Formats: sequence, C-alpha cells, structure tokens
Amino acid sequence: MKTAGWSTCRVAGQVDRSECAVRNCWDQWTREGTHARKTGSGTTRKTTRREDRRIVRKALVNPTVTRSTIRADVGVANVP
Repeated sequence: MKTAGWSTCRVAGQVDRSECAVRNCWDQWTREGTHARKTGSGTTRKTTRREDRRIVRKALVNPTVTRSTIRADVGVANVP
C-alpha cells in the first residue's frame, strides 16, 4: 500500500492500526526487508504448548471449573 503511494494515515485506516504502528512496520520493512519480530523478543513462556492445550481442554469440558482446580489438575504453577 505504501509502495502504491498511499499515505501512512490512509494505510492505518485501511488496516485498522495506528499511524505509529504502520510507520514502525514500514521502517522495519525498508530497513530489514521483513516485518517479523526478532527471535527471542517478548516474554518467556510460563507454560508449554502442551500444558496450554490441557488447560484449554479442561476449561472447554467444564466451563464452570475454577482456575485453582485447573492449576491442580494440570500441575502448573501459573495458569494464564
């Protein structure tokens, strides 16, 4: 969209993001040729993907189950 001559404001409105987010994305694209985040950016995971699936399954099977019950059943310290 930017290469088609659209303004940052117009692109932001089209993709429902802030102008700042569009500008940052465009700057990264022109600088690095990618829009992906760097490996290792963000917070470290507290649960594994397997534990996440078990947590979701428990909640879907019994929607009234409490967080502490899920924590005890799954065996993790932190339940998101």
